[in-house]
Amino acid sequence: MNTYRPEQDFLTPPVSITVEPPAPEPGQAVTLTAELTNTTRIALRGTVLYLSVGGAGQSSSVLGKVAPGKSVTRTWKTRLPDEAEGVVPCIAHALFDVHEDGSDCTRATSLLKLPYRSLAGAFDNAGISSDDATTIADIDGSRSSLSAEALASVGLTPGAAVTYGGTTFTWPDTEPGAKDNVVSSGQTVRLSGTGSRLAFLGTSTWGDGKGPGKVVYADGTEQAFSVDVPDWYWANPAAAVVLPYRNTPSGQDNNPVSLYTFGVELENKELHSVVLPKVSDGLPSGGPALHIFAMTVA
Repeated sequence: MNTYRPEQDFLTPPVSITVEPPAPEPGQAVTLTAELTNTTRIALRGTVLYLSVGGAGQSSSVLGKVAPGKSVTRTWKTRLPDEAEGVVPCIAHALFDVHEDGSDCTRATSLLKLPYRSLAGAFDNAGISSDDATTIADIDGSRSSLSAEALASVGLTPGAAVTYGGTTFTWPDTEPGAKDNVVSSGQTVRLSGTGSRLAFLGTSTWGDGKGPGKVVYADGTEQAFSVDVPDWYWANPAAAVVLPYRNTPSGQDNNPVSLYTFGVELENKELHSVVLPKVSDGLPSGGPALHIFAMTVA
């Protein structure tokens, strides 16, 4: 008879998950494959393996007893929701009994990165606060932010159309404290139509925002580009907008901050998507991050 001895017999057995194809589109069929290997010295009993995609659906398989050293594999073919976008987690979760007094589980996750349907759908940072509530936004990881009142003084109100250098942008239609920009980290955003230039409106924090991106055309061809956006914390003569102050947890900091326009010249072809410049992974502590508030094809 096997005796359960935690220190000697049992280390949580691993489960793995793979997804094919690795870069699917919304609405496309995908196949999840999970493998559970019993690396312990005792049998796993009452084993059930669950597979799920983004909380939109789940498949379960009753595996029963899994002997020491044995592996079991299960697959599940499902279709991604048409409305799926951004990061979609695919999870393999195994539940099993290890002794009479309890049970254990193990899980693995694979993250699918689907295209966003719009730039607003990719917004992941709140960068604008109001002057009477300065702590509701954090654009740089130190709880600083743009002032909604200072932005309004130059025409940047929620949903406003503004023109810089002959290019018209739509400012985010959001309230202070809401997500209003995307920290540019290589996200894919859908585009349509044709134009001569893809332009962005944004700024960089904690240094210049430098990184590569690419435009994807409807015929499958790609066009690489790179950006080099100056830091926000000064009145840059090259800026599209200069604000007289920023908000901080202690109130207004009367140092000018700047917003910039930047972009890439396009080929005369139908557009499919843009891969935003890879500048950082999210909002790093004390490291450069590029914030994009608006983009347009002109």
